[in-house]
Amino acid sequence: MANCSSEEGPWATLISEALAEVFVRLPFEERLRTVPLVCKGWRRASFDPACWRNVDMEPWFKAKSEVDYGWEWECQEEMEYLVRLVVDRSHGQLRQLRTMLCTNDSVEYIAERCPLLTELSIADSFDVVDDAAIKLALSCPRLERLDLSDCYKVTGKALEMFGIHCPSLVSFSRNMLRSHEFTDVVLPMGDEEALVIATRMQKLEHLELKKSFSLTDFGLMHIATRCKKLESLNLACCSGVSPSALEKVTAVCPNLKIESGTQACTPSAEKGSAEGRSQVQAQSPTDPKAREREVVVAIALTQTLGGDEDDC
Repeated sequence: MANCSSEEGPWATLISEALAEVFVRLPFEERLRTVPLVCKGWRRASFDPACWRNVDMEPWFKAKSEVDYGWEWECQEEMEYLVRLVVDRSHGQLRQLRTMLCTNDSVEYIAERCPLLTELSIADSFDVVDDAAIKLALSCPRLERLDLSDCYKVTGKALEMFGIHCPSLVSFSRNMLRSHEFTDVVLPMGDEEALVIATRMQKLEHLELKKSFSLTDFGLMHIATRCKKLESLNLACCSGVSPSALEKVTAVCPNLKIESGTQACTPSAEKGSAEGRSQVQAQSPTDPKAREREVVVAIALTQTLGGDEDDC
């Protein structure tokens, strides 16, 4: 890298473009704080919009939270600053963004400047409301993968807008893993949102509804009968869904195969409870025909690797 800081000839431009293609594959924090300090050429490349097409902030966020749990509840201003920085550096080229704890302002900022988004995750954005989410739906019609997990103030009204205005949506995550921490808010209604999904998101191939306690057989069957392209469906800890409903799902969804096995509601769960294991065994279908289909779908209906229910 002796010529890293060279300003002469077409090679400098070529090297910068090539470096940007490499840097886009680096973790978020290294791309932001380490790369620009190496040399002038690397710094220049780190500001190329191509370097910010795909950004995953979640590993960095989770690592900081593990070191300082309280930081999560004090970091909204920092997260908003970083989201805006990423959006600005992408110059409208942002395709994939995975972040957390967004504010309404940062969500609207994304909506106004990122029309090419195909993947977006704003999990744990507890304060984001329908108005901001609807702006996303209207402004990002190319969305294919969306994660609104633990966004408790986003309702079926916003989900319907995503279904209407994002026709390419094939993956949707709506996990309620932290609902026990927000008992003072009205939690999303499982069956109500299931009807929206069944009506407006019929092209879905992957759907996650972990810990949706208010989802019942009624809502699940509407999804199964309308979303014929489903390949994976995760219902971990959905205690309102019965084993008989699962058997019906395998009958009406030609692409579904139930994979026997276990799955926790959180990645941190490591030890299984006997009760959780027995529930999974009781709810796992035994139809051999379902096991021979081509598409593998993991449906886990309870905590299987974790400890008590709150860890689910």
